[in-house]
This record gives sequence, structure tokens and C-alpha cells, in this order.
Amino acid sequence: MKPSTTLQLLSLTAAFTSLAFGKGVPNGAAANLVLGQPNFTTNTSPVATTATTLDNPEGVVVDPVSRKVFVSDTDRNRVLRYASADALTNGAAAEAVFGQANFTTATADAPSLILGMDGPSGLFVDTQGRLWVSDSDNHRILMFKSASTRGNQPQPDLVLGQDNLTTQTSGTTARIMSSPRSIWLDNADRLWVADSGNNRVLRFDGVSTKSSGDAANGVIGQADFITSASSSAATGLQGPRGIAVSASGSLFVGSTGDNRVHRYDNAATLPNGASAVAVLGQADFAGTSSGLSATAMDNPSGLAITPDDSLWVADEDNNRLLRFDNASTKPSGSPANAVVGQPDFVTETSGTTDRIIDDPRGQVFVDAAGSLWAPDEDNNRVIRFPVDDVAPTLAITGKVPKEVEKKKITINGTASDANGISLVQFSVNKGPLQTATGTTSWQIKAKLKKGKNQVRIITTDSVNNTKSRTVKVERD
Repeated sequence: MKPSTTLQLLSLTAAFTSLAFGKGVPNGAAANLVLGQPNFTTNTSPVATTATTLDNPEGVVVDPVSRKVFVSDTDRNRVLRYASADALTNGAAAEAVFGQANFTTATADAPSLILGMDGPSGLFVDTQGRLWVSDSDNHRILMFKSASTRGNQPQPDLVLGQDNLTTQTSGTTARIMSSPRSIWLDNADRLWVADSGNNRVLRFDGVSTKSSGDAANGVIGQADFITSASSSAATGLQGPRGIAVSASGSLFVGSTGDNRVHRYDNAATLPNGASAVAVLGQADFAGTSSGLSATAMDNPSGLAITPDDSLWVADEDNNRLLRFDNASTKPSGSPANAVVGQPDFVTETSGTTDRIIDDPRGQVFVDAAGSLWAPDEDNNRVIRFPVDDVAPTLAITGKVPKEVEKKKITINGTASDANGISLVQFSVNKGPLQTATGTTSWQIKAKLKKGKNQVRIITTDSVNNTKSRTVKVERD
């Protein structure tokens, strides 16, 4: 037999792929960045107001263009802007502040309603660089143009939910809001607002053409713009706080008081008061109880959805973040696909580490790199969970004969990954994939044809990164 026909191992034949947009964040992931605290084991409640401290933050977002990070420092009545997410280190100082004149003041609405804030929560930064802020206790939404380059305490360029920047009245009309929380700008220039105190979601069409004080164009959770009663029916909402809109146009709403998330397909086309079509966190729309499992929730408060349709839910009182893949097509009652902030779906521990969170209230965010950001309110911090984009290892162990006469060859090996191996597969001569016996220690039995054969072995980790090797063998 010629040397070229002997068994050869071709390493790194097909390396690995990493699922972006948050699917690559593994179960029980460790955070790699903290803001508001100097490290992952400190949870000091700030005495002084500074550029490095946070007090019960409820929102975080990353500008998709500049990569600047914005955090709503809710109890200090301000929004902080940090440098590029790619350059930040633990405990980094903010570079600018909205709602306050400097980094050492925290007074609500000072020096005036025009420039101040009171309990800001939800945030959104669009592709035009506009920052949208839910100024909750002032019952309004503020918009700041060129937010990544503005100085301290800029004046908003637009207000919705109030007639102008000098009023702060709560109410129930198409123009007036009550304690709005999360906000979302979809890819068709529609602004969606979780108007929590009115138990509804408002839709503003063509928001780029709106003037301050303009009316909403649609409402979900109420039959009209002048009712505000809570309801556990599929047409109602109870204290909605989290919202997100998928690329396909499905609206997701965290009906916090019902311990569930509602889905409305083709939401922009729906009439006022339309019924949700599916629910997560409960088996159906009759359920409202809290629980701790892959199918249950306890006070879901913040949502984010990715371009590949993965929905993240801040399950506040379970101290965890849940991920639902293919969320726009999931049936009611479907289990979550992943959990972060806890080691599994049945553990609820509060704490202060890089893996444990405490009361993740408010709007979560997945950036363009796939990293998951979360306001960890009771720890007075914001933390980032990175994508696992490291390929698993794959090795063949023991001696493999250089030539064979039998119809089958047995190959043994090992695989490893910091976040676990989920599967080892193989194929022979580009045939169908077959599953190996075992994972971290595996064995395959490949059936060979006469002459030259190629056996491809593939290992997959817990977030679907893959690594493969190819074996060439000739059967006499």
C-alpha cells in the first residue's frame, strides 16, 4: 500500500461556527464585564453619586454604530453614557450624563423638567444614533439625537406622552401616558411603548416624522385609548414592562402581573385591543401563577429579541434570564432553551458573582457581537455575558491501523469544551450523519467501502460551536 493511501488525520479540516445574536451565550455563563461595581463580588449600594456608581439600574443598550453603552441609573434620575463596549473594563467611569448637570448630582427634574429626569428605565438606540429614554416617573418618552456625541445634560429633541417638555401629568389618552417602561423602535420606524400604568402598549407609526405631543396610532391591551383596566384575558395586560418586536413583526409583551409573555403576530396590522396568539411562561392564557422551571416565570420585566428570533426574558423574581429560540413560532407553554444567571432551570439563588444575578429588573439587550447585557438591579450593576465563540477540542486516542481488511473500523476519541459537549457525530464518504457513542469520551464504528474512504468526525458544544476532523483510510 502506498504511503498516500495510509490512514491520515487532517486536523482543522472544518473548524467551528459560533451562533451570534445571543444563542452563543451558554447556560450558566460567566459575565466578563461589570459596570457600577469594581468587580463581580461587590454589591455596594452607593452613598455618593459618581461617574462609576449605579443605583438600581433598569436599562442598558449599546449604540449599534458607535458601540457606546448607555445605562439608565434609575434611582439617581439619570442616564449614563460609557465609552465603546470594546474598550470598557470593570468599574469603568461614564463619559457623559443625561438628566443631570454633572456626575455628582441626582435630583429629579433639576434644574427643570426640560433638562431633568425622574426614574428613567427603558432605553433604545436606533441606527440613526438617536437615544430613546422612558422617563417613567415623568410619564413620558424622550428622544436625543446624536446621543453618542452629546455633552452633559443635553435638551431632548422630542417628547411623547406629554404635550411638551414642561408637563408631567399621568393620564389615559392617545397622547398621555402613565409610568411607561420599556421601549422598542422596529425596522419600519414604529415606536412601541410599554405604558405600564395604563396596562397597555402604544404604537407610534412613522415616529421620525412625529412632533412633540403627537398621539399614538394604535394600542394593544385595551380596546381604545381611554380605558386602562388590567385584565388576564388574551386581549388584556397586567402591568406590562418589557416589549420587543421581531424581524418578522411579532410583538412580545411581558405581562408582568400575569407572570407571562404575550405574542402578537403581524402586530403593526392589528386593530386596537387585538388578542395575543401565544403565551410563554404559562401553558395558556388561563394561567397567571408564578413558578420556577423552564416553562414558568415570576415577574418577567424586560425583553430583547435578536435578528435570528431568539427572545431573552428578564425573569426578575427568579433572578435569571431566559432564552427562547425561534420565539415567533413557538407554541404556547414552550420551555426556554437556555438560562443565564442561574446554573439550571430549577435553581433560584440571589447573590453577587459573575454567574449569579439578583433581581434583573428592566430592559435587557443583545449587542451586534451577540453578547447579552443585563441590569442587575439589587446588585447595583450592569453585567455583560459574552458569546462562547471558542471551538471545542476533538482528539483521536489510541492506535488506528494504517490499513484495514474488515468492513468496519472502530475509532475512539475525546472532546471537551468549557461549557460542555452536547453531541459527537460522524459521516462516511459524505453520507448521512450518525451519532457516536458518548460525548467527552466517544467511540464510532464506521462501515467502509472497498478502496478509499473518508470518515468525518464532528463535535458540537452546548451553544452549537462545532469542530471536525477527517480520517482517510483505505480498505483492502
